[in-house]
Amino acid sequence: MRTLKGRSRCAVLAAMLALPAVASAQQLPAFGGQRYRPWDVSGGFTVRFGEHDDAVVPVGAWTAEVGRYWTSHLKTSVAIATAGQRNYGGGTYDPRAFTSSYSEDVTRPASVAVSGAWQFFENDFVHPYISAGARFASVSTTTTVYSTRAPYQLAARSDTPDRVEVRPVVGGGFKSYFGNGRAFMRSELAMSIAPHGSMNAVLLFGAGVDF
Repeated sequence: MRTLKGRSRCAVLAAMLALPAVASAQQLPAFGGQRYRPWDVSGGFTVRFGEHDDAVVPVGAWTAEVGRYWTSHLKTSVAIATAGQRNYGGGTYDPRAFTSSYSEDVTRPASVAVSGAWQFFENDFVHPYISAGARFASVSTTTTVYSTRAPYQLAARSDTPDRVEVRPVVGGGFKSYFGNGRAFMRSELAMSIAPHGSMNAVLLFGAGVDF
């Protein structure tokens, strides 16, 4: 059963990444004397695949991104994604105090990502690219303590100050233009690296426009 689930996930990832590459190549028009438009904006959604929860990279999120092309191949971007998730951090039992404590990592409503990308080819219909960057989110830890004796009530609650956590991200994908040479579809598969060394796959699928 686990093998079938793994194959299904791989099939979904392969299908999503292949969508933009099904059309033939064509040349894009020049723009203001340049062979590329310097800015793009896009929106989309991400899905995380992996064995571990992550306070910075949620299972699913909506994203909005602004990118700046410095050449026809080199781009830097800033993105905002929804977050706001709560991840269980573990529990402990103290038999001497007759208490059990539980912790949760609580992420603020939004995360921010910065990245750089290298785009291959020159104004073709399908642009494969590779990217690297980092995602940032503000996270705090909430700890609750419960009595293990009647009346089994809440004994204490505490919150740590917010801290900024960072996740390095590397990936690659495709950016494919429609007939007008401005609107595009985008798909990307990236790997997010957590502090304890585990890695989660993150699939992005979205659309946008150059200007």
